[in-house]
Amino acid sequence: MAQNENVTNPQGGDLSELKKMFNDYQNKQNQKKRKTSEEILAKYFVPRKNKEIFRILPPKAGKKYIEEAFFHVAPTNASGGKKKHGTVIYCPAHNDPKVQKVANGKPVFDVNSQPVMIPAPCPLCDKAKKLLARQNPALKGRKKETLNADELKIYEENRAIFTEANKWEAKKFYIVRGIDKGAEKDGVKFWRFKHNFKNQGTLDKLLPILREYTEIHQADFADPKNGTDLSITMSDSEFNGHVYKQISAITFRGKTLLHGDTLVSQEWLEDNITWREVFQPKKAPNITPYEFLEMVAMGTNPYWDDTDSNNKHWVFPGRPDLEEQANTRNRNLDADDEDAAFEQASDLIDDEYPRVTISNITPDKVGEYKDDAINVGQNALNNAPTSAPTAPVTQQAPTQQQNNVGGGSTEYDDLPF
Repeated sequence: MAQNENVTNPQGGDLSELKKMFNDYQNKQNQKKRKTSEEILAKYFVPRKNKEIFRILPPKAGKKYIEEAFFHVAPTNASGGKKKHGTVIYCPAHNDPKVQKVANGKPVFDVNSQPVMIPAPCPLCDKAKKLLARQNPALKGRKKETLNADELKIYEENRAIFTEANKWEAKKFYIVRGIDKGAEKDGVKFWRFKHNFKNQGTLDKLLPILREYTEIHQADFADPKNGTDLSITMSDSEFNGHVYKQISAITFRGKTLLHGDTLVSQEWLEDNITWREVFQPKKAPNITPYEFLEMVAMGTNPYWDDTDSNNKHWVFPGRPDLEEQANTRNRNLDADDEDAAFEQASDLIDDEYPRVTISNITPDKVGEYKDDAINVGQNALNNAPTSAPTAPVTQQAPTQQQNNVGGGSTEYDDLPF
């Protein structure tokens, strides 16, 4: 690939190491610059037009074409005091490196004096775990049809608990790194979409198309010279009285160059931006991302209120002290509205669409690529087992002394806005 080609000096000698040094320096300089909300949003690839063209880029060393990450999809407070359903929130327990377990304020070691490592703490994972612990274990392993009237009541209570806990558990997503050919000026972008347990999601439709291209052309679909652009056709779909865009077809366009200008191609290929720089943990002034998650779990997360153009400000429900501090800070530092709202930039769009279908995939292709990964709590209610529900096997954040239980639940409706 182009990014691995040696650069030679006409006088002799390999300049690739020097070029790498210059590129590394430039990348570090770029990382120091704080990105505006527009710059962050420009890195989201969200198919919305009737026709979108997307080119998957070759993976960086040690990475995959399609990466996996976990995010919570939870209700949050939004501008105007409204409730936003299905906000996608970074999960530290599943995405961050493990941390050493602490008990009674002291680090924990095993019998071999090695540190005991556990997932990074996540209040939302912890909330889901505590909800599941409320289930009555008496019906474990019992079939619904064998239950009497009293037991059926317990069964329904367990089922309701399971459904509520499922809303707070981390969900598996896939992330593809590439170029939006309709907005090449934005450079590298990231396309994020959910895992589907019925093997009918975006990944299950995308992989057969990529395999078909590879088999027909005997070439890597992401190769800068022999790869292909993907054509994504969108159509309108009505749901619950609202019209949304959904994918109706994905096709490949034959062998195409990544870009006609080799310098542009090289710039894209050498860009080291990762999805972690785009899909970042939620933040707000003067609190940590962990504290933000705690507030989400309690239904009191802060938000940037821009309903009044003359009085844009931070709102901290139930915390007037933090609210005053956040807004005073903005005024003292002469921060403009753009920077103040930076942490909430990802809330301005949603990269998920309800009930995505792709019409040009035949039944024999759908479901061919199965994934053994599970939702961190099992499937949603419509796929719940017929036997009495019990707490599923799940990876959870460590139990800590956290006041994060409670807060009224809000139905997650899986809508994009």
